[in-house]
Amino acid sequence: MQAFTQIRTFTVHGGKEIDVVYTNEEETMSKYLKMYAQWYAEEEENKFVGLDLEYTREDPNHEEDNYLAVVQLSMRNHVLVCHYSWTNGECPALRSFLQNQGIVFCTVDKRADFIKLYYEKIIIPRENWIDIQEFVNVKGLNERGKLMRDGMASLATSIIDESYSQMKDKFPPERHNYWEERPLSDLNLEYAAKDAYVSYQLYVKIWFFLRYLVFCPGCKKEDTLRGHLCAKCNKAEIEVERAQKNAAAEIARLNAELASVQAELARLKAPASSDNTQQTSPPHGKRRKMNDEQWLESSDAPKSSDYWQNLRKSWTGDEQKSDDPWTTEMSDQQSPKSDNPWLTKPGNY
Repeated sequence: MQAFTQIRTFTVHGGKEIDVVYTNEEETMSKYLKMYAQWYAEEEENKFVGLDLEYTREDPNHEEDNYLAVVQLSMRNHVLVCHYSWTNGECPALRSFLQNQGIVFCTVDKRADFIKLYYEKIIIPRENWIDIQEFVNVKGLNERGKLMRDGMASLATSIIDESYSQMKDKFPPERHNYWEERPLSDLNLEYAAKDAYVSYQLYVKIWFFLRYLVFCPGCKKEDTLRGHLCAKCNKAEIEVERAQKNAAAEIARLNAELASVQAELARLKAPASSDNTQQTSPPHGKRRKMNDEQWLESSDAPKSSDYWQNLRKSWTGDEQKSDDPWTTEMSDQQSPKSDNPWLTKPGNY
């Protein structure tokens, strides 16, 4: 089977350009699928891949089922178009990417796509395959009161850009009978590339809405308040605000205390003023500046002369009054003998 690869560029809404790789080569598919896997690992917000499928023409007699013809994958501004019907049907890199690497895919109406992949023994885990029709409804209710399923054109017109309103009209219905044609015509290739790119961009817009308007901004879990914090995150936010207020009050208190200490240090370091020298010293300081006689005169304590005279009388038993007991001359005859060493003259030891 002849291998081929084409690299093209197409213009989409807003004049943006997308890069398209169209191939049936296993090596080329493996190369670009590894690039997608690396992008997916690096992505933080839009962690999914757009997916779309095209089938071979239907049997008018309905005797044979149509089967998978083209697989389109899109991420960022890039689209990989794999012409599956012109491969040997093995495509191990594509099979592994779709069902074994845990990558999330988004599609508009996956009901028929699930069956076509099942025929090829490719099963994408249900939790890893998102049907955008299950999240958004634009058409509303029909006359019987049931929700009408939106097609890609109506969703893209309402969510991405109004220019997609002519998306289906520019591609004639009969061109759906040429997906097994090799190589694809420019019209078919552009349509296939835009289908995958729109699937990806639709969920980029919807996921933004879900992430910031429907899910809790704190824990990213669904909340009935539509974008408000859930009870757990709201409680945590209140605790954070309370802790911040307490910390601010404590900082203000410490700053005031520091300012008070600094003012006290400045006062102690300042030189004494003339007013300070005239101030009365405290009582203990005043007493230190007085001699004993001054203190005795100013207090109720016994006077010095009386004190020593009374002390002498208590020792000698002499009741003779004297103005100065220390200057009174006493002879040996007048002075009675005493064992008191204080009354013994020198030389009588």
